[in-house]
Amino acid sequence: MREAVKKFNWPPPGSPVKGVELLVGEGCNARCLFCCSASPRAAGAWRPWREICADLARARSRGAWLASFSGGEAALHPDIFRILRSAAKLGFSFIQIITNGLRFADGEFAAGAAAAGANEIKISLHARDAATHDRTVGVRGAFSKALRAIENCSALGLKVSANFAVTKLNYRQLPAFTKFMAEDLRLTGFCFMFSFYEGRMLGGGKKLRVSYSAALPYLRKALKYMEKEGIRPETKMLSNFTPCLAPEYSNLMSDWGAGEQEKDSPVLQARPGEAAAVARHSSRKKKTQACAACVYRKICYGVDDGYLRSFGESEFKPLAVKPSAFPLRPFYP
Repeated sequence: MREAVKKFNWPPPGSPVKGVELLVGEGCNARCLFCCSASPRAAGAWRPWREICADLARARSRGAWLASFSGGEAALHPDIFRILRSAAKLGFSFIQIITNGLRFADGEFAAGAAAAGANEIKISLHARDAATHDRTVGVRGAFSKALRAIENCSALGLKVSANFAVTKLNYRQLPAFTKFMAEDLRLTGFCFMFSFYEGRMLGGGKKLRVSYSAALPYLRKALKYMEKEGIRPETKMLSNFTPCLAPEYSNLMSDWGAGEQEKDSPVLQARPGEAAAVARHSSRKKKTQACAACVYRKICYGVDDGYLRSFGESEFKPLAVKPSAFPLRPFYP
């Protein structure tokens, strides 16, 4: 990570993340079982380049140094290289694509993205084995392509990290997956995302749904491994969690509340009638009865509403005091 900071002139470790994540369109070449969309993404539903550039310029004027592009599958956007060049020209030092990796398995495409300005590729990898990953994303051969994408991007000198969407199919793999990433793939960037209970994820029934209580023992093993090996998280790496579930890891959780550092981050908000940017997670969450007694009651967004409808509120207990931080602190808090 420190090598990437120096190579790409990223802000020094310890700097709060000031970034913009832009949804560039709904098109996708995978059929992930956990997708929040109720139906397959529409091919060709892409935001115009000029609109994306306007959002980038607005975020840059507010101090953003990280530009992240997601979808659907951002790599499918017909103007993706032009978008990357625009981000670089505007002065974003950290330019990231969130991707399923299928297009980056093509070495020529990966090289084109790097030349256009991308310097961090976050690849979705949801298992330690091909059978589970391919089933999860609905594409035969997706696991081998994701590994090829990691190899291609690493060979180009890009920083590579991974997203892992936690479902009933893979939650027991969390410790083995973390070790596989670190020891076999030599990657230290992780993001463990607890899936939102919407769209295809909600329709997947019992084959996909897993409670926080079931998954947390495996998550703890994965994080203990990172602590033992000194693998420092690059950013907040636990998505769609709340501090009351695992207070000891609260400093590793993102998108759970309107904390001071999150207030400083100029993440664009979706405007009426516009699929321009990622809306706040708060729109998907609700407070439980226990939240009223929690020390974080004024800033926490609450719990995914779909999850509460599936599992109820019993897991969520109010915190009386703010917890101490986990020993491994993110490079970018």
